[in-house]
Formats: sequence, C-alpha cells, structure tokens
Amino acid sequence: MDMTLKYENMRDNLDDQPELPVDAHPDLQQYPQDAREYYNRGRLRDVGGDREGALAGYNCAIQIDPSYAKAYVNRGLLRDRMGDRQGALADYDRAIEFDDRSSTNYYNRGNVRYRLEDLHGALVDFDRAIELDCNRAKIYYNRGLTRVYLGDRQGGVNDLQTAAELFRQQDRDWDYQRTLEKIQEV
Repeated sequence: MDMTLKYENMRDNLDDQPELPVDAHPDLQQYPQDAREYYNRGRLRDVGGDREGALAGYNCAIQIDPSYAKAYVNRGLLRDRMGDRQGALADYDRAIEFDDRSSTNYYNRGNVRYRLEDLHGALVDFDRAIELDCNRAKIYYNRGLTRVYLGDRQGGVNDLQTAAELFRQQDRDWDYQRTLEKIQEV
C-alpha cells in the first residue's frame, strides 16, 4: 500500500469521527483509550500542519487523562513552535512529573529554558538528560553551547567534542561537520 494513501486514509478516518464534547462526559476518565485517540488525532493534525487542530487534540487527550505524559510532551513541542514558551515549559514540567525517566522530557525542557534565557536551568536539564541517556549527541551539543554561554569554555568544548564523536559514530556526517565548525568558533 502506498504510504501516502495509507496516511490519507488514517487522516480521513479520524476526521470522520464526531467531536467528543469532553466536558459533557465526566465519566470519560474511565476510558483512557479515548485519550489515545485524541492524542493520535493531535499528532496527525500536527504532522499535517494544522496547529490549532493538533492543540485541540492534545488538550482533549489531557482533559480525558491528566497523567498522559506523551500528550504533554507533544503539546509542549507544539506550544514551543507556536512561540508559547511558558506554556511549553509548563507542559514539560507536567510530563516530567509523570515520567521522570525520559531523557527526551529533560532535553525538551532544557531547550525551552535555553530559549527563555534560563541557562542555569537548561544546564540542569541537559545534565539530567545525559544521566538518563549518554548516547544522544544533540544533548551534548546543546549542553556544550549552554556551557560556553555560561563562561565554561573548556566544558563546552568537551561536550561539543563528545557530540561530534557520537555524530560520527552514528554516520550523521552533516551534524558531525557542523559540530566541528562550532568547536572552531568557540
């Protein structure tokens, strides 16, 4: 089956489902599968470029299941792209509250803190993300930049070198070259 056709069919099937008025159904928290359906609807709309539809899907998923960490993560990513940094930060805080073993949650929150110019908070999150997963080059790259901006040039260069080596090992040549250039700039 053509993947484009499959995607369109999935999207059409979701769009044909009636909207579920969450507030009108207080017993919906008993049905977490409905939260997954709204989460999936949000993801598909997000991928399709419908930010408002995606936000509505994530909001419904969270309203149905307030402990659905993945819905907070993806809503946080969406809010960050929409420029709502404080909203994204709040979503990552909630995601971490429900899943504090995910390096991605700390990495994403670190990125938002960095953009909010909370460099010390970003560094703490990048440190925790590396504790949870020491093989993700992007975390070392971003922590390296954060350290440089905080005045720890040598620590930053060390992280960038680690990132470069991981990118090389993972055959990510463009990222490897970009990181080497960044080391030269520092």
